Amino acid sequence: MLEVVRLFIHQHALLEQGAPVWVAVSGGVDSMVLLTVLHQLGHPVQAVHIDHGLRGADSAADRALVVAYCAELGIPLHVEEVDVGVEVERSNSSVQMAARSLRYRVFHRLVHQGPERLAMAHHADDAMETTLMNLMQGMGTRGWQGIPVRSGPFIRPLLTSTRADIIEAARILRVPWREDASNSDPAYLRARVRKELVPLMEDLRPGVRTVMYRNVELARELDLLAKQRINELVAHLRPDAEGVLRITFDTLRASLAPRVLLHTLLEGRGYHPDRIADMVRVMEQGKVGARFPGEGVEVLADREAFLIVPFQQALGEWTIHDPFRPPTGMPLDMRSVHASDIDANAGPNVVWLDIDRLVLPLVVRPWRAGDRLLPAGMTGSKLISDVLIDAKVPRHLKDRTLVLCDAERILWCCGIRASGMARASANTQRVLRVDRTID
Repeated sequence: MLEVVRLFIHQHALLEQGAPVWVAVSGGVDSMVLLTVLHQLGHPVQAVHIDHGLRGADSAADRALVVAYCAELGIPLHVEEVDVGVEVERSNSSVQMAARSLRYRVFHRLVHQGPERLAMAHHADDAMETTLMNLMQGMGTRGWQGIPVRSGPFIRPLLTSTRADIIEAARILRVPWREDASNSDPAYLRARVRKELVPLMEDLRPGVRTVMYRNVELARELDLLAKQRINELVAHLRPDAEGVLRITFDTLRASLAPRVLLHTLLEGRGYHPDRIADMVRVMEQGKVGARFPGEGVEVLADREAFLIVPFQQALGEWTIHDPFRPPTGMPLDMRSVHASDIDANAGPNVVWLDIDRLVLPLVVRPWRAGDRLLPAGMTGSKLISDVLIDAKVPRHLKDRTLVLCDAERILWCCGIRASGMARASANTQRVLRVDRTID
């Protein structure tokens, strides 16, 4: 097994020869063998054991075994106790998810302190089970490879080794280990996949494990090829100043696999493959305005492109009783100036108002459906929605557009168009200059 793991580490560039590494050790056969193998390969290892305290005497026995074995090999050991119950209440998650979250919190802290890599003992059977679970849950093509060889600082040197390989290595290397009974608890989906689904598949198609191992490896290689192609296609893409990423329909069509490309760009954002398929249908049908909210971002169908827009805080509303003392945090600046200061070429982000024609209080708020403006130079009013369309304001910015009103009418579609009402002129006695301070 030592040579198999050494080659796997080299092929996937997981560690430089002799590089130090953390090893997550539970006391089970997988992690105890991983610790032993990396130690014998000459890597300066440091073990970390997380005591979840969930299994009473069994948890204590796991901890005692890890402590004794590390002492026997002269391996530094970091033991940390976590309170899963508190995390369950805080996060309103399952015991399994809470325990995982706490473990990874510790792992991230340790790799930040160094060494910068942490090895985990996931193996080929784990990857196969994860692939089956991902297929059932509809996680898309990335889910076919099961468990990644590397994710950030976390590496998995045993992913090419089966559980049978690991148990045999434990026997040959005389590695002690303990069995976790929860691994067979049918309350957990993974345990049912392992104990019920995989044996059934073996009955239906003997040798299916080998086929699945091969398919998982193939999926990893295909994923690498897909990443290379996707990187070529999106190399020129850069978010704009507001963090908005624009990907044209032409780019998606040129990829020949628009769903794969979108899935990659939106990975970790909570988009189910069915939603990605909906996006592709919207692209094919040319539907402008479709919205797909995710986790932290929203995808908007614009003209010949999708916009991936970061979620922003909802716009506020401000009431101004005294224009010379505007509230803090308001994205407009107001000050009194002379009529001689009026500059007709100041641009769309400035408006000049006749203070004596204002009906206080002033209000700054997001525009609403049905809002109307009487544009300067026109005799009739116009819907704000039409003003935004005429100005070709991108869809994601329409939602961020504010209007300035007094008690009777809209005075300014901020940064877009001013009303002719209460507009200052060269004859105005008291002029209020209003600047839009942020986009």
